[in-house]
Amino acid sequence: MKKFLLFIAGSALFLSGCSNAESELNDFYDEFAASLSEEEGLGELNEQYNTLEGEKAALQEELNEASIEDINNISSELTENTEQRLELLQEESTLIESSNEVFDSARDAAENISNEEYKKQADSLITSMDARYDAHGSMTDTYTEALNAEQALFEYLGEEDITQDTVDEHLNTIAEYNEPISEATERFASETEKINQLKGEIEQIFENN
Repeated sequence: MKKFLLFIAGSALFLSGCSNAESELNDFYDEFAASLSEEEGLGELNEQYNTLEGEKAALQEELNEASIEDINNISSELTENTEQRLELLQEESTLIESSNEVFDSARDAAENISNEEYKKQADSLITSMDARYDAHGSMTDTYTEALNAEQALFEYLGEEDITQDTVDEHLNTIAEYNEPISEATERFASETEKINQLKGEIEQIFENN
């Protein structure tokens, strides 16, 4: 259940020496860039998450040849690992929520854009950013549910009497999240790609004037 986050390309800064219409668009762009700065910690969180995923995979390999006593001990390590991944998901969610809150200023700035074409560009970016925030929420919720299902399995492995049938039931529950996670991740990636394209179009306006 490794996470691969896609990021919006770094934002360029533009100096005003432009028309009033461009200045209005630039004000919007500056607020948009400020919202992205709230997401700067995502890369590090993603690396930490994937490191924990690697540790989980190694622990699961140990389960294949472990005695019951060893399984109980490994269960404890897997449970702690999952708790740490859940904490990282919460931290990531907090960053995105902060970005969304800061982006309110960009939404407000877009209302002041008088040029019809520039307003259309800003509104398109707002639509995609809103869709991306929503997609991330769905992705995080789905990951959280999947990790809770993993946690239930790992806690069960810590019990004295465990059966293969019950383990299989837990594994089947976990597997049910594979497709929803894939769909949510693809949606988030798609919206991020749209934003990078729209962002580039706005930057091109500044470069051409």
